Amino acid sequence: MAALRISADTEIQRIAIVDDESTDAQIPGREVEAAGFEPIILKRHFRSIQELAAFIKAEAQGALCTHRLADYGFARFYGAKLVASLYDLKIPAVLITQYADLDKNVSIRKWRDKIPVLLNRDEADADTIKCGLEECLLELQGHLPEERIPYRVLLRITNIENQSDERVVDVIIPGWNPYRGVRFPVSLIPAELHEKLAPGVRLFARVNIGAARSDDLYFREFELAAEPDDDDGLA
Repeated sequence: MAALRISADTEIQRIAIVDDESTDAQIPGREVEAAGFEPIILKRHFRSIQELAAFIKAEAQGALCTHRLADYGFARFYGAKLVASLYDLKIPAVLITQYADLDKNVSIRKWRDKIPVLLNRDEADADTIKCGLEECLLELQGHLPEERIPYRVLLRITNIENQSDERVVDVIIPGWNPYRGVRFPVSLIPAELHEKLAPGVRLFARVNIGAARSDDLYFREFELAAEPDDDDGLA
């Protein structure tokens, strides 16, 4: 396999394995090795994302992170937040989880705009890991595929409730699929708009409506939309 290059003189050689349980980390470690990289399995507790991200930056050129890092006391934050922090540092990182169906709408959706690749744990093999790192690297270099490009679109709120002690909102996105609701945490919306949120309220947001699955949608840059027009088909 050809090496993945970060720049003309730097290539990805070492991949940090960030897992919530050391036994589980051995499996993706073997797949990372089969993909042609050197796995660096992290075994100690990290007090903050900044500390862990700095360690990864110093010791590796990429990362494979599980989402529920707090389950075994590895860290006090989610892997999704770590992947987003690495994204800001221009370090390619793939998020893996066995709880995607449970976490996709809230604790993963919060940072989905900075998570180019999400794999279920049973999908994480040498080929998908290598391809995932390549997709991350391309996006960090400014080459977004159509399914990751955000567009300014209209959202209509259909429901607001609490999920796992967090306030969430359900919306319809006519520009993506007018027949499927999508959930995300209210915390993504600017605080000054929270008191105006209610079923029937419409918002504008930047959303990657090229995504085929609701799991892959992300939301950012919210604005309050005008009151609906009875003739626009969205009231």
